[in-house]
Amino acid sequence: KLFLLLSITAKPTLPTNFEEDTWAKLKSAICAIFLKQPNSCDLEKLYQAVNDLCLYKMGVNLHQQIEKECEAHISAALQSLVGQSPDLVVFRSLVERCWQDLCDQMLMIRGIALYLDRTYVKQTANVRSLWDMGLQLFRKHLSLSPEVEHKTVTGLLRMIESER
Repeated sequence: KLFLLLSITAKPTLPTNFEEDTWAKLKSAICAIFLKQPNSCDLEKLYQAVNDLCLYKMGVNLHQQIEKECEAHISAALQSLVGQSPDLVVFRSLVERCWQDLCDQMLMIRGIALYLDRTYVKQTANVRSLWDMGLQLFRKHLSLSPEVEHKTVTGLLRMIESER
């Protein structure tokens, strides 16, 4: 038997809207995570989508898009605390719930974009990991809301004072 091997000279090309279509899937998943809704896309497919974007050197844009999307949701979560209960104990529990939700959400997003964190982020100076980025955004938007920041700090100080 004779086998004929042909060399393929044409390099495979990406679909025209690869980055936009892939980001649309990822954005939908991130929104579902923040809104605590089920996502139609399998987590393994989302992980693979991030992997593909990174392999095709699109990690810079992906990281920026994830940061922008996370910032919008974190800002909205902290803004939802404005005007809430004047009781500091109740308010502190609301902030704690917001914080726990953010931690869970960022861990889930980090799980999907782990390849991005392990490649692009580690190889690039002055770029925060997704977890650190989430913490920084929470800190930033907490400080941008004087009412929420004041009530949180006052509530924590009163809790410390009562334990002494």
